[in-house]
Amino acid sequence: MGLYKQDWENYSSTRSFYPWRKKKFPVDWVDAFGFSGPLHVEVGFGDGRYLTDQAKAAANARFVGLEISGTSLYRAARRVRREGITNIRLLKVGAQFGLWHLFGHGEISSITVNFPDPWPKERHRTNRLLRHSFLEAASSRLKPLAKIKLATDHFEYVVAAEEEVRATELFDVILTEPPKEVFGTKYAQKWTSLGKPIYYREFENRGIAKEISRPSLERVKVMPHAILKGTLSNETASFEKSIQQYADGHVIIHEVAKTIGVSQFRWMFRVTVNDPELVQQLLIVAHPRPDSNLIVRLETFGDPVITPTVRGAVHAVTEWLLDAVPSLVLLERNY
Repeated sequence: MGLYKQDWENYSSTRSFYPWRKKKFPVDWVDAFGFSGPLHVEVGFGDGRYLTDQAKAAANARFVGLEISGTSLYRAARRVRREGITNIRLLKVGAQFGLWHLFGHGEISSITVNFPDPWPKERHRTNRLLRHSFLEAASSRLKPLAKIKLATDHFEYVVAAEEEVRATELFDVILTEPPKEVFGTKYAQKWTSLGKPIYYREFENRGIAKEISRPSLERVKVMPHAILKGTLSNETASFEKSIQQYADGHVIIHEVAKTIGVSQFRWMFRVTVNDPELVQQLLIVAHPRPDSNLIVRLETFGDPVITPTVRGAVHAVTEWLLDAVPSLVLLERNY
């Protein structure tokens, strides 16, 4: 327990982790850093050594790292704290969602993508990062003439990336030698030690992308919920995993379970919401209210971003309950 407490004290003392879910979109990055200056983004920063080296070399600039790997976030945060770096903010968020919703039009000075997953199998190529949708978001958020900087060991990836870039007509392709700092990254060191070449490209933003408005994401005071009349039994009804489409995404209800050790009997649903740019794991609970009615509500656990599909998840659970327990009667929908 002492080790966990020490870790928590260490991490709570650094400002590198940024709680983007609690902020208005787009983020006020001057407020986030406490100063203005060039704003650089690295997507998929691994253990953070490239990001920290860049931040130390340009103390007057601001560096934002976007990453979905918890392990990478942990390692990078330790590095940032250990080296006393104050001009880095680390965010656990997917790249495309992050660019669209967390940054304003023409706000970013550069985007670095070092050794992205090449997804070499033909059936997996749609998972690659540098596709039209990402490039459109990047062009909208980059300043005119600002660049996407790509380093990879995978020749087919760089060829495919160039093809995607040229097809958008939003960037100019620049053939240039990789800067020396690229060779200091973990993967560059790995591949060069094996004698593999490193491929490097810069894609210069033409500045012709229009300012594209994205659907507004809500900061709600009351979580989406429904009110039912009736009671839940102590025996969970028959359940099968379900996948349903709502808005532009899908709702997956994985399982339902009874909780124990709480003052009120309740059912808890584990749900995944898969939006085009954001995947979220949710908890939706059904439990009695003091007025003897039943509430079905989205838990604040995980600080969910409220999208139309998230509201659809509350609807899906409500409809499941109405089917599973015929004695229940719908009184209100608040989602």
